[in-house]
Amino acid sequence: MEPQIWRSISVRWRRPHASDFIVAGALYYLLYLQPEVHKLVAAAVWIAALRCIRIERTV
Repeated sequence: MEPQIWRSISVRWRRPHASDFIVAGALYYLLYLQPEVHKLVAAAVWIAALRCIRIERTV
């Protein structure tokens, strides 16, 4: 078994565009209306849909 070579991970922040806010808001609203979806899950989906945090693997 070969040893695993770990690469560093970089985290970047970018400003979300207006279209990102519209899509994230629509997803949040649709999930918020569902009684079986917890509000924190809807908020986590909203943050992920903004696409402002990028996690990349650097070589």
